[in-house]
Amino acid sequence: MMARRTHKEIVEWERRFPTGRRGGYAAFVEDIRKLRDSYYAEFLKNKAPRLATIDEVIAAFGRLPPEEFSEAYNLSDEDLEGRLKSVQRKYMLRFKNIRRSWALLLQYMPELMTQGRKRSVLEMSTAHGATLEILRNFGHEVRGNDFPNFLTGKTGVDSRFRGVNEHDLTRFKDDHGLNDGEPDNQDLDWIYRPITESIGLEVDLFDGGHLPYPYEDKSFDFVCCMDAIEHYCHPKDWLEIVNEFVRISRESVLIITNPVQGHLVDDDSYMKPFYKFHQDMQSYNRDGFGCVLAGVHRNQLTVFKLLKTGA
Repeated sequence: MMARRTHKEIVEWERRFPTGRRGGYAAFVEDIRKLRDSYYAEFLKNKAPRLATIDEVIAAFGRLPPEEFSEAYNLSDEDLEGRLKSVQRKYMLRFKNIRRSWALLLQYMPELMTQGRKRSVLEMSTAHGATLEILRNFGHEVRGNDFPNFLTGKTGVDSRFRGVNEHDLTRFKDDHGLNDGEPDNQDLDWIYRPITESIGLEVDLFDGGHLPYPYEDKSFDFVCCMDAIEHYCHPKDWLEIVNEFVRISRESVLIITNPVQGHLVDDDSYMKPFYKFHQDMQSYNRDGFGCVLAGVHRNQLTVFKLLKTGA
């Protein structure tokens, strides 16, 4: 259905049907209640293993996003017909973005999902900003990072296969044609900017694969990077990226990688350092930080949480 709609029509549809239901937020609450009551029994009947859906995760925790997040993004026609056309349609739905991030935070950053002590949080590659929206709602001080995409290689470089600090991406045209790569033009832009501005988030634009980051040591309590580190550089250098996260963090670092792509599984030059990264993360010991969680998410080992436990 969404594939046939324009970006403007998608936003207008969500405004008309909050949470994607005719009954709005109240219908969402009722659906989650029913799902929680039936999920465990129904799961036992399924012979084929499957992943829990986002709503099933939310139902299991019994904690729902507040109704205010069911309001559609407030975006101009100019942006909807312009840069936002490069955004995948599924990411134009605010409540869907919120639910996805809400489920991850409940599982992997529960200490931030309370009205307890307020922390400062940096999210690398924040995209539409749903994670930061949620954490701000709990009173935390939030800041994001993002950067134009350089993933196709068609414009001169594919950031996924470079070494850390290899290639100054400001000198290349990005995948969506927002930046021309000219040395004299340093006004960087990225496709999600209208969304993050519409919800009042502060986002710093810099290349996540180029170190050091423009922050002082121990600038944030928490640093998180979800579904993004594989875009920064080749896995042989991912640990250097993690070390930079640790440098600027006071308390904790959460990394969730995307599942490895099928066409890379037989590529030893990629997979050997990929597996080595897994081992290095499980035994991580730097600046008092150690691994307190290594988790399977989406059927692959993709979740690593570091916590400062020593001096």
